[in-house]
Amino acid sequence: MKPFFFLPACRICGFRKLEKYISLGVLPLANRLTDARSDETDLFFPLEVALCPRCHLSQLTVVVDPEILFSGYAYRTSISLTFQKHFQEMAQTVSELFPDTGSCRVLDIASNDGCLLEQFRARGFRVLGIEPARNLAEIANRQGLQTIPEFWDEKTAKKVLARGFRPKVVTATNVFAHVHDVRGFIRNVKRVLDPEGIFIIEVPHAQNLIEKNEFDTIYHEHLSYFLVKPLQELFRREGMKIFDIRKVATHGGSIRVFAKLPGNKRIRVQKARLHALCREEKIKGLYALPAYKKFAERVFDTRIAFLKLLARLRKQGKTIAGYGAAAKASTLLNYCGIGPETVSFIVDDAPTKQGKAFSGNRVPITSSAALKENHVDYLVLFAWTLTRELIRKTQGMNFRGKYILPLPSPRIMKGSPKPAD
Repeated sequence: MKPFFFLPACRICGFRKLEKYISLGVLPLANRLTDARSDETDLFFPLEVALCPRCHLSQLTVVVDPEILFSGYAYRTSISLTFQKHFQEMAQTVSELFPDTGSCRVLDIASNDGCLLEQFRARGFRVLGIEPARNLAEIANRQGLQTIPEFWDEKTAKKVLARGFRPKVVTATNVFAHVHDVRGFIRNVKRVLDPEGIFIIEVPHAQNLIEKNEFDTIYHEHLSYFLVKPLQELFRREGMKIFDIRKVATHGGSIRVFAKLPGNKRIRVQKARLHALCREEKIKGLYALPAYKKFAERVFDTRIAFLKLLARLRKQGKTIAGYGAAAKASTLLNYCGIGPETVSFIVDDAPTKQGKAFSGNRVPITSSAALKENHVDYLVLFAWTLTRELIRKTQGMNFRGKYILPLPSPRIMKGSPKPAD
């Protein structure tokens, strides 16, 4: 397989005349970390987004081989206290739908290090994970959380059935946006799903991408940016029905989507909630191209404002570091052309990232000890979706500098603010 290909048509409805509305340039892979002093050649690919005018799905114009993206992965869900609490709530919600947890099986696709599986297991569910990153699958298996180290496809679905595992609940949190063949993904869920079961996905809501200027969530792993309307069209085409959608706070604002098979009569469709979300998207103008063109203009303006702010601080002799070596940081830094001469280092709590550097800009990633060993005047919160958690953590380390939030517009936070997550 070639390392990438250009998307020929919309992955949901097949429409071929997609409307490109933003290009962030030719950027490196956000989650491909390297040695800061390595001479290894970085991989660069175009990073641009197009809108399907028929079903209103936003999608990257280039698809990178998933083996390059996901065969090894540094991000661990369980590192974040925010995500631990989020998955506790999710598991509790599912247990209310299926109170007889002892007889209920849960399959989690892209289960990472088992953070969500652990919450289900704690409530008595029988669990199984699917995780293509072998390093993460190994961590989960060592914890007694059975995990198959494969991509989700027909072959893997058959392996699940061969184990006699027929789940009543299939979950896929923050992976569906990473999948090119979303229709095949659903078909393989249907192969294993109990007739009275449900399929739950969580994806960042494209309404937040546009309204809140969250352009740093655009990177090569995120192939699709979903609204409610294209999701309804997708599940309809694959013979499933969305029966509920709820907004959740993770990743800058996501939606949790609940779907069922047509013959499943035990679960009622929440029509009012679905209609309200679609109506809100329409009122916001998200079913037409002008809203996306204005978004592209805001992105360019934000880039200029961020560069001016950092340049002013550096001219004053201030030292700048960052917290959170998330993929978002890679997109923002590489799009703005910022390197270690401006942002000295980025702190991250994942041991697998420490000692590495981002591709492209080579900004080094280190542990929190660097904040004690180096004087830092300003700390850019690149993982801004975890703002509350990071401020509590750094102030607990006696960090007394100021914080910079890069989005939706760059601003300095003084004192002890109470920011939104």
